[in-house]
Amino acid sequence: MSETVLPIGDDDRLVAVLSRPALAGTRPGVVILNAGVLHRVGPHRLHVTLARRLAARGLPALRIDLAGIGDSPGRGDGGSFRASAVADTRAAMTAITAATGCDRFILFGLCSGADNGLATAAVDPRVVGLVVLDPPTYATRRAAARKLAGRVRGGALGPLVRAAGRRLVKRVAAPAPDAAPELTQGREFPPLAEHAAQLSGLVERGVAILAVYSGVNGVRYNHGEQLFEWVPALRGKVEIAYFPDSNHSFTLRAAQAELLDHVASWVERRFR
Repeated sequence: MSETVLPIGDDDRLVAVLSRPALAGTRPGVVILNAGVLHRVGPHRLHVTLARRLAARGLPALRIDLAGIGDSPGRGDGGSFRASAVADTRAAMTAITAATGCDRFILFGLCSGADNGLATAAVDPRVVGLVVLDPPTYATRRAAARKLAGRVRGGALGPLVRAAGRRLVKRVAAPAPDAAPELTQGREFPPLAEHAAQLSGLVERGVAILAVYSGVNGVRYNHGEQLFEWVPALRGKVEIAYFPDSNHSFTLRAAQAELLDHVASWVERRFR
């Protein structure tokens, strides 16, 4: 594996580092997107470790600073951040193709990186895989019931209350599909119906998706299969990894190691 700085875009304004496998192959390339406004190394060097690990397994992996983040200057054209991120990601894929010949891609993104990855995949058929960490999440009445049941700890009535909570969880339904957008720590989630349609369209196109959820989402995600409470039709079509004991940026070494193992295993299974 070797690493080189790879300028991106017509004017080479975007800065990225390409981790290149020792031997050329036919496996997809990986574009690792900024997590929020963090530099391309990622939270706790997550992106560096991931890129090198994937490159050692034969996948070219690029960690990029999108316009206005890290070492890449802003565009200054007054456009939206999302439109800029999508354009930059598409330019990164073109640059990887020129450098390696690879023409299929997996996008990896945490937080807003997940949002940008989904938006890019929706408009670019070169994307064949997505790994999205803490993508948009939505509260359900089942999730609220689980939270309530989980508050009961010990005591003589504990088992009875927990059993009643489990019965309630089975009976309550998911929120209406036209739920309004939700603003979470400055990040606006699209309406549930829009997010569901986006995911459904991608899986129908054949895009492999690994959706990873940490333990910080509260009632917006407190069960391993809560995604299927929102969109039952996605069961068996989207793979889920749930890390209830991890924080949003996988700070602890053990949590990050478990995440990296899961992502690498998924890539090996889906893209031999």
